[in-house]
Amino acid sequence: TLLFQSFWLALLVAFRSLSTAMIEYDTSGVGVGFIFRVKGSVFPKAMMWALPNMCLCFLLHWLWGSSTKPDWAATDGMQSIWTGYTGVLGFLIVFRSNQAYMRFWDGVTLINQARGEWYNAVSSVFAFRSRNPQKHDAINNFQQLFVRLASMLYCSALQQVCDLENDTLEIIKTDGMSEESLEYLQGANDRCEIILQWIQRAIVEAEAGKVLKVPPPILSRSFQELSRGIVNLNNVRKIREIQFPFPYAQMVTCMLLVH
Repeated sequence: TLLFQSFWLALLVAFRSLSTAMIEYDTSGVGVGFIFRVKGSVFPKAMMWALPNMCLCFLLHWLWGSSTKPDWAATDGMQSIWTGYTGVLGFLIVFRSNQAYMRFWDGVTLINQARGEWYNAVSSVFAFRSRNPQKHDAINNFQQLFVRLASMLYCSALQQVCDLENDTLEIIKTDGMSEESLEYLQGANDRCEIILQWIQRAIVEAEAGKVLKVPPPILSRSFQELSRGIVNLNNVRKIREIQFPFPYAQMVTCMLLVH
């Protein structure tokens, strides 16, 4: 029992002393190869605490545990140790499953919130158009460009968070955009940020050209909806790009294999 308690105490101490840097690991294939990784693992540090306690336990048992030769084959107390081990493992599995469930629904909720925010922004800008008949052609060109940019924005957002071999998604035609702009966008590291800037610039130019006729404080709501959408997208990317902590995943996998 002393050995068992010392080992888990060592694990908890090692967990608290981990570096805050994220450790990337690969769970492809069978999904257990990463348990042999030493960098970032808690086991070397835990062994530094567990081995001395184990030796001390054996020494005390040898000196004062019994006057006769100890029976190393005795299994007294194994049931209690196994029960405690199973209880700890069950707690860790339930905690990880709960975190995975929460991350799943957070991702679904945030990506739908981003879609809703951007849809409200587009519909608001369309409602703000001028009623001047002389601006009909300019209004029509602006609306077509705006809805195409919004389509590209949502497509790029889905491509950033999806996990597909072929992430080709359908968008509205790119008419009205120059080849130079499309080539620049294709080679960009973060297409969503660029498209968002294009959309905001298009709104500002449309307001300056009287294509949009609405007071600036009311027009600013569209910018707020666009910004909330990109914030939600970045929160989804956090779930997509940041893996479950490696020490936790490694320990649970090893415990499952032992069990």
